[in-house]
Amino acid sequence: MRGKIRIDGRKNSLTQKGYPIIIYLTKDSKEKIIQTGYHAKKTHWNKTTGLPTPKHPNFEELVNYLQIKNIRLRSFLASNPFTTFETVEAYVMDFDSGIFTREAIAYTNTHDLKRSYAIALRSFDRMFPDMPYAMIDKSIAERFRDTILKEPVNGKPRSPNGVKSYLSSLSAVWNKLGKPDNPFSKVTVKAVPTKSKAMTDEDLRKIAENPFTPHDNATFGGYYHYLNYWMLCFYLGGCDLFDLAGLRWSDVNNNRVEFIRGKGGTNVFVSNMILPEAKAILDIYKGSDYLIPLRQNKLHNFHGNTSRVYQEIKDKLELSKKPFSKSPRYTFITRAQNLLIDERITIALVGHSQSSTHSIYKDEFPQHLKDKAHKRIINLNIQ
Repeated sequence: MRGKIRIDGRKNSLTQKGYPIIIYLTKDSKEKIIQTGYHAKKTHWNKTTGLPTPKHPNFEELVNYLQIKNIRLRSFLASNPFTTFETVEAYVMDFDSGIFTREAIAYTNTHDLKRSYAIALRSFDRMFPDMPYAMIDKSIAERFRDTILKEPVNGKPRSPNGVKSYLSSLSAVWNKLGKPDNPFSKVTVKAVPTKSKAMTDEDLRKIAENPFTPHDNATFGGYYHYLNYWMLCFYLGGCDLFDLAGLRWSDVNNNRVEFIRGKGGTNVFVSNMILPEAKAILDIYKGSDYLIPLRQNKLHNFHGNTSRVYQEIKDKLELSKKPFSKSPRYTFITRAQNLLIDERITIALVGHSQSSTHSIYKDEFPQHLKDKAHKRIINLNIQ
């Protein structure tokens, strides 16, 4: 087996931070890419040394990190030339260090997980640095919960819902690492009702008619593209951005977009019309196999970037609230409710599972009734 540190210079790998820095392994004509979680522009990378140049904004931190990884990689391959990809990844990325946050952060760096996982891990490591698995029990998880509940955020009391999210993220990573006796799963926080994410009709008009234009280096980012994706999610029946990013033109049949909903593990089939409002946006991005340029494996970075501009978009368009990525779905459902659309039709349009006992005895609504409701919901001239 051979391995080296390099940047992934493929065009479709480019992000706003630059190209991913990877550990590239090859064996018997097979290859394995290990993500380090770092990025570099080609002008900030030295191909000869396999290290960043001093122009890189995180030069010192990154050089130290990569030199350690390179030493571990070369020494391990020299001693274990017939090893497996998985064994090399576990050794080089410190998956078996015995330290929870160290292994968990290494895992999140090499897997496209939600940004919230990394935030929760940093918070836990700040309070309990380099704590071994064996020392983390329910009492530690409770101390973590109770301490951050008392910590204000921007001068305001911290929301219990945020703490609940932290605990859920820590519990999820613990399980992904395959460790037994998950201490975080046994600790709870009483959630409080959250403000509605649904936008008003006036908000919808402002977003649909926004004055933003495309700009350089914004293939799938920037106000213009983000708001296009936002409105597409609304126009296509309140679909999730995750599902939209995975849709291909092969999923379009007879002017309907048809797919199995991927979020929530419900596996519900969705078949919704592509109405003129949606078609006008989709026509902008024609020329690819996918409906939009954004890919599902880029959503982690995309959410991290766009979440920083929610407030700016709100202020520039004078919206009533921030345009979160989940807002189109909330807005579609809320608007359907306000228009007194039959709840069962709305469930079919948005792809919710029907878990009520009596639902299994009912036939699906005729397509023309769902289409009629769909048109009413997205028609912004209807009050």
